[in-house]
Amino acid sequence: MADLIAGRTASEMPGLDIAEQKSWQNFLDSTLRLYATLNRRLTDVHQLSLFDVRVLDMLNNAPSGCARMGDLAEALPSLPSRLTRQIRRLEGQGLVRREASKDDRRGVVAIITEDGRTAARRAMVTYSQSVRTYFLGQLSRSQTAAMGENCRRISAALRLSDRASKADGA
Repeated sequence: MADLIAGRTASEMPGLDIAEQKSWQNFLDSTLRLYATLNRRLTDVHQLSLFDVRVLDMLNNAPSGCARMGDLAEALPSLPSRLTRQIRRLEGQGLVRREASKDDRRGVVAIITEDGRTAARRAMVTYSQSVRTYFLGQLSRSQTAAMGENCRRISAALRLSDRASKADGA
């Protein structure tokens, strides 16, 4: 007889029932495929990764066209070392520049250039079209709203968990 979890049939993943495991696997598979598809499309058309486009879009939408490196790393979320490499690469392409923060000389800010703004605007058209085709086009309006709310709840819980881990020194 199959193992039970709270009266439900257990799956191959410890602690999950079959429905939970299938839901998780479908979510993970679709997320990884969507990320790979968007990344490939942006790279093919603009020679920019999805991560590049997100960085450029954040800087483009910042009031002064700049953001502290630590704030970018937290918002994306990314390891500071990964973001530094990414910004260095974008800087080599002339899309951003780095300089010491005027508010705190120890801090570094990334600043989008005019070429970066142009690249961001163009890439965002491809990005938006791809999101519509590969994500929104597969869902009804109510499914889209439910997906958005569910993802918001998951992200909020993960942010709280991250903050608790940082506060504990983990």
